[in-house]
Amino acid sequence: MWKRKIYRIVMGSIAPFFYILTKDIFLPLAISTFFLTLLGALEFERWKNPSVWKWMTEKYGGVFKKKVGRFTGDTYFMISNFLVLLLFPYDIAIYSLFFLTFEDAGSGIIGRKYGKREIFKGKTLEGLIGGNLFNLAIGFLLLFFVEIPYPVFFTGVFLSSFIEILPIPVDDNLSVGLLTPIFMFIVYKVFL
Repeated sequence: MWKRKIYRIVMGSIAPFFYILTKDIFLPLAISTFFLTLLGALEFERWKNPSVWKWMTEKYGGVFKKKVGRFTGDTYFMISNFLVLLLFPYDIAIYSLFFLTFEDAGSGIIGRKYGKREIFKGKTLEGLIGGNLFNLAIGFLLLFFVEIPYPVFFTGVFLSSFIEILPIPVDDNLSVGLLTPIFMFIVYKVFL
């Protein structure tokens, strides 16, 4: 699991990092498009030739899950990444993408190690708290580089963790990735 979480943190941080660095959408969107295209090709090959996926999971064990749904979590993650960059303002896009990345890692790491109180199947109170703590840490670090109103900030921190634990039939990389910035944007427009 550690390999997958570190891989996700690195891959998930590339586009928003370059967005902070350049303050221009072009490079982050190009990076996201590149990885989405690459994952699309992998998905096609995975369905066309299942031995490719078997080889990938054997060669890169711990990075990719062996059992996946319709698409891999990475593909859903990159779809969210692409759409968030395309549809949301600079500050909301950066925070929500980092929250998507770090919440998933925090809830997974803390939930697996310390999770005892199951809220929903496979989702624990400790994982929820871990996701919130990771989001708070990355969020407060981001405040040095990108300003965002505190109500919007805290909506993203806590809502992303809450969405993660919900037993909804949509991959959490898609639900967290898209619902978090939508609600952050609503809070921004309604309350500020």
